[in-house]
Amino acid sequence: MGTDPCQSLARERHSRTLTPLHSEQLLQGLNLLRQHQELCDIVLRVGEAKIHAHKVVLASISPYFKAMFTGNLSEKENAEVEFQCVDEAALQAIVEYAYTGTVFISQDTVESLLPAANLLQVKLVVKECCAFLESQLEPGNCIGISRFAETYGCHELYLAANKFICQNFEDVCQTEEFFELTHSELDEIVSNDCLNVVTEETVFYALESWIKYDVQERQKYLAQLLHCVRLPLLSVKFLTRLYEANHLIRDDHTCKHLLNEALKYHFMPEHRLSHQSMLLTRPRCAPKTSLPLLSL
Repeated sequence: MGTDPCQSLARERHSRTLTPLHSEQLLQGLNLLRQHQELCDIVLRVGEAKIHAHKVVLASISPYFKAMFTGNLSEKENAEVEFQCVDEAALQAIVEYAYTGTVFISQDTVESLLPAANLLQVKLVVKECCAFLESQLEPGNCIGISRFAETYGCHELYLAANKFICQNFEDVCQTEEFFELTHSELDEIVSNDCLNVVTEETVFYALESWIKYDVQERQKYLAQLLHCVRLPLLSVKFLTRLYEANHLIRDDHTCKHLLNEALKYHFMPEHRLSHQSMLLTRPRCAPKTSLPLLSL
């Protein structure tokens, strides 16, 4: 028995989905309800500000809100929730994102928006904030962005910021952020195999500048930090001048020992095969070239 082509066509039409249009219409409808405070069942309060919303919408984009509204927390039955540690504008932006799928990020908003999105577990907003900060990396702010990323567990942004610091070390070490590093932060940076410098002299001078920025407090870290400089890669002339002219090194027993070991590397070849010497003479992974390469 043959199939009626009209019935087949009707079935085909009825089986079509209009997901993009339906999703857009749904979001627009929910947003209009929110804007007119219709069918809203939750008020988010920050200080004196009140943000009306629907629990189901907030729970759909945030595990934090889902746990709050579906778990055993007291907020499940409450019509109002107060936030103490969230910026008002950031919370408003996240609610707007829940209803529109868009979020505005700028240098003025990102520092409050990312912590709020991180707290509320709105992963896509966190991701967009991290992408924005990565696009803003420059020598004067990369250390601050690295710290910010570490604080809020943004691993990829943290790696990107640290990579930028290493690749642009010669510019970074002249910034105010560099001089405000803790000794442990500086130790981690200058120990990195991928530090992009022409010579180890750059690393030494950076450490020296950091110490002289607050010499009374920081000179006690000189020996520890000098361990991070690959001293045997410095010339005999440079090492000798340090020994003779730098009183901070001359007055420190450990520093003098490190210089002596570096000089031994140059004058006593039998020391070069020791494990310690091999570590101290390992070149940085991505040495910076002082002159541009010429194409042949």
